[in-house]
Amino acid sequence: MPKAICRIAKLKSGGAIAASESHTKRTRDTPNADLSKFNERFIGSPVAEGALLENEVFARIGSNGGKKIRTDAVLCVEMMLTASPEYFRPGDRGKAGEWDSEQLETWKDAVGEWLEARYGDRVVRAELHLDEATPHIHIYLVPLDDQDKLNCKSLFGDRKKLSQLQDSYAQAVAHLGLERGIKGSRATHTQVKDYYSAVTKEPDQELSQDEIHHQLADRARVLKENDDLERTARSLEREKELLQQRVRDLEVEAHHQRQAAQNWQQKYRARVAELREIPLADVAIELGFDPDSKDKRKWKDESRTINITGSKFYDFGEMRGGGGAIDLVMQMERCSFTDAIGWLHNRFGRAEVSQTIARQVERTLEEQPPQSFTPPQPDEQHWQQVRNYLIQKRKLPSALIDRLHEDGLLYADKHQNAVFLRMSFEGEVTGASLRGTAGENNSFKGLAAGTRRTQGCFMVGADNPERAVICESPIDALSYAVLYPSKKNTLYLATDGSGSVPLERLKELPEVVLALDNDAAGEAIAQRLQAELPGAQRHVSNVKDWNEDLQLHLQQLQQQLMKSRQRIYELNDDRGIE
Repeated sequence: MPKAICRIAKLKSGGAIAASESHTKRTRDTPNADLSKFNERFIGSPVAEGALLENEVFARIGSNGGKKIRTDAVLCVEMMLTASPEYFRPGDRGKAGEWDSEQLETWKDAVGEWLEARYGDRVVRAELHLDEATPHIHIYLVPLDDQDKLNCKSLFGDRKKLSQLQDSYAQAVAHLGLERGIKGSRATHTQVKDYYSAVTKEPDQELSQDEIHHQLADRARVLKENDDLERTARSLEREKELLQQRVRDLEVEAHHQRQAAQNWQQKYRARVAELREIPLADVAIELGFDPDSKDKRKWKDESRTINITGSKFYDFGEMRGGGGAIDLVMQMERCSFTDAIGWLHNRFGRAEVSQTIARQVERTLEEQPPQSFTPPQPDEQHWQQVRNYLIQKRKLPSALIDRLHEDGLLYADKHQNAVFLRMSFEGEVTGASLRGTAGENNSFKGLAAGTRRTQGCFMVGADNPERAVICESPIDALSYAVLYPSKKNTLYLATDGSGSVPLERLKELPEVVLALDNDAAGEAIAQRLQAELPGAQRHVSNVKDWNEDLQLHLQQLQQQLMKSRQRIYELNDDRGIE
């Protein structure tokens, strides 16, 4: 799509104003100008009156009350407006000096309306130049602020205001099919005089046909790359807005979760305190103990003897004691804290004296997470955000991410986490690794509920491997596969930092690579695995982990590409090709 082009220059002296006017009025030699064509002044005093631009500028400045002008003040701003040649010459952009009359007139009217609305009587003069390769408009305006004082900084003082100028001009001509360049581009700003030379220069007629074909091919490639970059920039801008909204939503959600956690913690402590208050004699009876007829503090079953004094107990067989009903059940039944709560609920849940405790215990049991692993439910509504995170931020190939998603090894959950399924060597799903993607700086990493680090790991690659590569995280495993593709059948594994891998199966392979992180923890895991796998090779990344290595590698390639593009631009500029 043709681009809307705007350049400015700041004129700080009467001499600079006069020099600029001598060019635009054609009072000095202009080699590229076609004297058979006439330029049109559509704002300002008619050409026939012969008024000097310098006098018109100072006359407009004089309306500010005659205050002294600073020596470094900008007296006048020269603005040049144009558009890509293909807008004026849609049939053949290469025909310098020609234009579509209707296209030209529509554009000139739009520019005039924009100048009137944005700058009003600050504009001293506006001229449409038609005697060179591409039509363009020169505008001279006095940079007065709202108090009618010279203040160029208030209008064009920084990068943000210049960006707003580009936005405003592009919006004014958007209905003509013109669009702004890439917003936020770091390309060097071209001054008016340099851009003017490029836009008005006649094509080099001395190039051979092969040279012209090569340059046209290079130009077409560069234009396509620019279009791709522009689409990417727009996509990132939209994604940024969505992410900012997501961050705000997450902050609210996090606040509610923190409040809920505090409430639950208070309730949980109260429930535990209530459970501990169940009389130990009642608990001992349910455990199968009988009171000793000779000592009311002692309780016996077939093989054990305990002593109960108030809320304390002592186990003579184990030679240790404790306090409260929960501890007594845990020691006598040799069970966990959770199992002890369940045991007490089953024995005392319906007793009239323990109704309050029973209700609390029932809630606790209902809120307990399941012990067996159930994979998180996929949420396709969040898949695109997870996919964008892995491709755009972590720089993983889209084809690889899409294939893992199609195979069901990678998907999004309702919290917009990337879910990487962990498997056993037999193909059984044993758990899932989670990586947070919502928000700009999401650092969440963890395991799905029910996942055990010692069971299975994330695996991708060959079914019958000849070699294995062990990394710490799924993203690092995928990054390593991209950085170091192998012709051998390779299996890539991620241990989630535990170093737990199927050692017996790995011992059967002729080659194992330990590609753990380049830090103390990674080195410790590598040493432990090398003790079990003596033939394993250690491969260390250049930076902390393999994904950082991948991003650094791609950044270096991008810099090389930018240098190549700059070289092409310089060569084209030397030959007069836009």
